[in-house]
Amino acid sequence: MKALILAGERKEKSLLLKNLDISFKALLPVCGVPMFKRVLEALEETSSFEEIYVSAPPKLFAPLQELSHRPLFFFSQAPSPSLSVFQAVERIGSFPIFLTTADHALLEGKIISYFLDKAQEKENDLGVGVVPFSLVKETYPEARRTTYRLQEGRFCSANLYFISGPNAKRVLLFWRRLERHRKSPLRIISAFGIKALLRYFRGNLGIKEAFAEVSRVVGCRICPVILPFARAAVDIDDEYDLHLAQKILRCEEG
Repeated sequence: MKALILAGERKEKSLLLKNLDISFKALLPVCGVPMFKRVLEALEETSSFEEIYVSAPPKLFAPLQELSHRPLFFFSQAPSPSLSVFQAVERIGSFPIFLTTADHALLEGKIISYFLDKAQEKENDLGVGVVPFSLVKETYPEARRTTYRLQEGRFCSANLYFISGPNAKRVLLFWRRLERHRKSPLRIISAFGIKALLRYFRGNLGIKEAFAEVSRVVGCRICPVILPFARAAVDIDDEYDLHLAQKILRCEEG
């Protein structure tokens, strides 16, 4: 299996790097360890990946390679995350591919293994990791996440994806239309039609039905993988996330 890490940079410099002598978010230290290295260590905890690919700015290739004890394969990032993934998947050319992001500093090997086991049990084109928000709040009461309110409760993304075959590229093309609304669940739900939007507002759209509707609209089979790990929902988007991640790691690592 191949692994793909998105380590792209936005046009504007991340506020997380303010007052730091660091040019790239992927190199941001979290309890003293660059978060990209933490993601690499999580991948290395499993024996699933024969090759690891990275989508990043060319200036980051050398610094990221220095963080790894094995060769990494690099692609230049595209203007958007969806296009970066699409181009990387095209160039990798074989499946399956596990996808995650460089800001997933709390990722662990056991989370990856659980996710892959569950995703591969199902005959789908794309497996998507999600976490019940109730679990996140129970474990980390101060956590703030973008959530989707479904019949079973609220869920948040885990930034973990299992791309089983080429048909999943249809999702990437559809994602390009929606990614500017990634922090607005209602705008994303509305893309699937008035019926789905009304059911979402009424709170009677179940998670299986939601993914079935997405699959119908996009034209490929997409399934949720519900993860029992609160930390799988914590990536580092802003200063608040960074403080939370560091608090969790200090409790664990001392």
